[in-house]
Amino acid sequence: MVVIYPRLLLLVAGVGAGLCVLALRFDPAKPSAGFLRSCVAGLFSLLAWNALPLPHLGVNPLSAWLAGVLGLPGLGLLAVLARLS
Repeated sequence: MVVIYPRLLLLVAGVGAGLCVLALRFDPAKPSAGFLRSCVAGLFSLLAWNALPLPHLGVNPLSAWLAGVLGLPGLGLLAVLARLS
């Protein structure tokens, strides 16, 4: 039996609409474009890190930005900070 969750469908539709608006209004010349690019790159790198059998890292806007700006050293820094707490 297939269960359809209306709230999940609304969430997916909202995320899709938000991404569509961001894609249409994206201008690489604006300073906010670099921030957005770093956050997206960091989000994907955090998701890839969490898919591996390594210590789990929390995904939030600050950690996504830090991982996007610093790259692999940023992921290492987040892993060390996660082990401290």
